[in-house]
Amino acid sequence: MRLAWKIFFLTIPVFLLSLTLLGTWILQESFQSNLKRERERCFMENQMFQVSYELTWHAVAQQNQEESVRAIAEGIHKNSGAEAGNTRIYGEDGVEVLYQDTQEQVQNEIRENLTENVNVGAQIAFQDGRYYIVVLSRSSTGVYIETVRDLTPVFEERDRRQSVYQTGAFLITFVMGGLMLGILYLVMGNTRKLSRTVRSFAMGQYDVRANIRSRDEIGRLASDFNWMAGVMNAQMEQLKAEVSRQEAFTSAFAHELKTPLTSIIGYADTIRSTELSREENDMSADYIYRQGKRLLSLSYKLLELSSMDGKETDFRRILFSELIQEVAEIVAPVLEKKNLSLLLDIKPGFVYGDRELLGSAFINFLDNAAKASRPGKRIWMTGYPEEGSYLVSIQDEGMGVKKEELSRLTEAFYMADKSRSRKEGGAGLGLALCKKILELHGAAWQMESEPGEGMRITILFRMPKRKKRSRGERP
Repeated sequence: MRLAWKIFFLTIPVFLLSLTLLGTWILQESFQSNLKRERERCFMENQMFQVSYELTWHAVAQQNQEESVRAIAEGIHKNSGAEAGNTRIYGEDGVEVLYQDTQEQVQNEIRENLTENVNVGAQIAFQDGRYYIVVLSRSSTGVYIETVRDLTPVFEERDRRQSVYQTGAFLITFVMGGLMLGILYLVMGNTRKLSRTVRSFAMGQYDVRANIRSRDEIGRLASDFNWMAGVMNAQMEQLKAEVSRQEAFTSAFAHELKTPLTSIIGYADTIRSTELSREENDMSADYIYRQGKRLLSLSYKLLELSSMDGKETDFRRILFSELIQEVAEIVAPVLEKKNLSLLLDIKPGFVYGDRELLGSAFINFLDNAAKASRPGKRIWMTGYPEEGSYLVSIQDEGMGVKKEELSRLTEAFYMADKSRSRKEGGAGLGLALCKKILELHGAAWQMESEPGEGMRITILFRMPKRKKRSRGERP
């Protein structure tokens, strides 16, 4: 059952019950007020008749008691202007009727309840389909005075009002039910919109959003859904990008393997099936050796890249100038071969990290700078401490890259200039490896470059809060 119908079927009975109880209370209060007024009126008539009777009893001299009583009663009615037809006077035994001007004989049990201290009583009686109120009092002269009043109109008025109220209550409930359904339909319109949006989102339309501007709970729910949809959409985009990168990685890896393996197989087949001269045989073997070394280097790079996650490492305090001096000695043959100059300006300072990993990262940075530079160019490397950190900068005079390619340089196997990179023996894994190492050390870094103006890499090492950290753990 829908929420709107649940609210309707829960609210309408409560509304109808409340309306019925309120109406019943009001009608009962009105009925009791009318009944009390008629009772007091009957009491007053009885008491006035009793007082008048007692005052005139001693002034009337009659031989017959019944005639005296009649004369007194008729005189009272005449003097007071009261209507006849509701009084009866009994003798001292309470049975003999001395006077009556009404034909209604209403049965009651008042006389049995009268005492010396309580000489008046009242009772409501139902007789022959009508309601009566009977007031009976005992006079000081010894007679009983009974006053009767017909209450049937009061009860009929109560029943009439109840009937009218019940009809009105049902009509009001019907109208209110219709209005409530209309209001619920309008209010639940936002839930229908949200439901359609959720279904569209579930069917793959991740850019769809709930266009609800209300400030109620539905509006907040829609806002939370939009936030969730935005987060999920961003995550889906990240997954798509990751899948694309994985596909590109697989394609590039296959291509990197295909080219040298094809050459190796071709030269090996030539050596095996063809008579070659000594010079041709040495050339083929040299090519096979160089391509094999390239594949070995590629495998080492991939192994190093994949093994950086999940291993625990010990971060130590490292004198940065000593680390760079070791790196410079390692890359010196490469720089000398290309006639490149490495200009160092390293100020005393410390960084915290893994010496082997940081050395590998800076070797890759300088190696990439060397591959991008023409013979005779220079490479600058500076380093100086700042408050709570150490800033390193590497600048070359190489070919440079376009700004839109900078963010992709750290992707595995991506090469801005593929022909030059392969000629230099690169596979596009150096900067990807550097990125992982710097992330492991919690270092912030950026690359700046323009075509023909070289590249500048800036690295900021911060003082870590703890010395031990698992590889792959977010800094």
